[in-house]
Amino acid sequence: MGVLVDYFVADSDGSAERAMAGGPGQMKLPFVDCKGWIAELGDLVAELSGRDASEFGDSAVVADDEEGAGVDRVTPETVAALAAVEDARLREYAEDELLDDHEIERVTALRDLAREAVRLSHGMYRWSCV
Repeated sequence: MGVLVDYFVADSDGSAERAMAGGPGQMKLPFVDCKGWIAELGDLVAELSGRDASEFGDSAVVADDEEGAGVDRVTPETVAALAAVEDARLREYAEDELLDDHEIERVTALRDLAREAVRLSHGMYRWSCV
């Protein structure tokens, strides 16, 4: 059985917690489907930004049903660093990592989601379900 992972934007921890039952798509929240692709955003942001992943800190648990579903808040430092990644760096990363078109679209969508969170002064969250 795989782990389902979506990153999404919500205006508060309470809104994010309500997404736990069915995921952010059911709540009509902006999200990026990362199922089977990326679970830890901090590692990707470290690679993109050239910084150490330890600089971003740990996400905070917002909700956990103890049966395999949960919502974590991504640190503001991680969101800001991802939002700051320029298109040229995304292209360079894609070439270096030999990403296919689908992976490039996801990385770009995650960066754009972070920019939306910053623009709206909202939080960015990770929903996961086993």
